[in-house]
Amino acid sequence: MRKLALPLLFLLTLPATAQELLKPSPNIRPERVVEIQLKALQQNDNPLPDFGIVQTWMFAHPRNKLITGPLERFAAMIKGPNYRMMINHREHTIKSVILTENYALFDVSITTVSEIRASFKWEVSKVKSGTHIGSWMTTSVSPPMRGKDSV
Repeated sequence: MRKLALPLLFLLTLPATAQELLKPSPNIRPERVVEIQLKALQQNDNPLPDFGIVQTWMFAHPRNKLITGPLERFAAMIKGPNYRMMINHREHTIKSVILTENYALFDVSITTVSEIRASFKWEVSKVKSGTHIGSWMTTSVSPPMRGKDSV
């Protein structure tokens, strides 16, 4: 875990790069939040190692961060058995299930490069106070549910 901490902290202090970290904003719709996180994980090491994990962390709801943080712990969780299939996956789809004024639920399906298919329940809520008030951020992602036609 020590090897991971330095690159992640380094990433957060980098000056602007060709691909900057996107930050939560009230102007970003809930489906777009999920898309930003999935695209980042799909290209996790672009432009730098674990850039995608850091980008995903940026859109974790403050309540989520209390449970999954700090960043190094979150990165270890993403690289663990439940979520590592998201890293460098081949493709994904996002389907809206529920959308209210302050809460959204999506069915997310991913296919890995080795053709393993899994789906996740992805919950996004508006932040009610603090730095990112009014922004949609991810409150939770379920463990994977394997697809019927998974390898």
